[in-house]
Amino acid sequence: MKTEPIKGKMPILVGLLIIVLALMWFAGRCSISHKGSIAEVYSRPGGDTVAVAIEMSPMTYTFSGDSAAGFEYEVMKAIARRHNLPVVFHPFAPLEYAFDGLHKGDFDMVIASVPSTKKISDVFLLTDDIYLDRQVLVTRKDTTADSTATKIPAQMRLLDDTVWVAEASPAISRLRNLSHEMGDTIYIESKPGLTSEHLVILAATGEIKQAVVNEAVARRLADQYPDLDISTPISLNQFQPWMLNKDKTALRDSLNVWIAEFKQTPEYEALTNKYLR
Repeated sequence: MKTEPIKGKMPILVGLLIIVLALMWFAGRCSISHKGSIAEVYSRPGGDTVAVAIEMSPMTYTFSGDSAAGFEYEVMKAIARRHNLPVVFHPFAPLEYAFDGLHKGDFDMVIASVPSTKKISDVFLLTDDIYLDRQVLVTRKDTTADSTATKIPAQMRLLDDTVWVAEASPAISRLRNLSHEMGDTIYIESKPGLTSEHLVILAATGEIKQAVVNEAVARRLADQYPDLDISTPISLNQFQPWMLNKDKTALRDSLNVWIAEFKQTPEYEALTNKYLR
């Protein structure tokens, strides 16, 4: 199997990224704030409190100083405030951690950049979509500067090449399907602890050649890295739901009503303007 050479600095950079991630996680655990009916504390679910595992990413949940932000975090917070729903947010990075906790009952629901697919819906209950997104190729603009290469469709240039994805990312299935559709191999790489955000940064700095991530995440970081090319779609638009345990039918049904109501408000429009446009 062909694998892409990893530069010597890669292990060091990965280590630094994971350390930063751990510090962010620790800071979040040490922070307890209350706003309306929202409690950002860290304990096992119980009673009427909803335990929400939420992905740490520029799109979903970020923490700076003593304040948290992120599109889906702010949507969930607003819905919970409107309906007096006590929520416990558990920031996470590896998707497997969240899915494992959902299976075990440590969490009631997971908020992450995961599209609605049959594979996911077979395992978890899904809410209606919160927004639409798609998967895109992230690479440096100069990696396809060769005049011959630019005449080849971008997706074709993935054949017999290596693409990085976050571990357990739905992009894995899409790349496998793409490889089958085009009749050649796309080599898929991932590394424990590397999130989509990390992969965008590694692609921007040239530590990896290319990665596939959700477009919303890529757009949130593209302004910081002007050499990034995020113009190549790898999938069509995909619904982005929230995931719940199979026994949380009542909560899922309530959330669907509340999501539909909230999407008609000026507050939702302001959040989409802030994060999605």
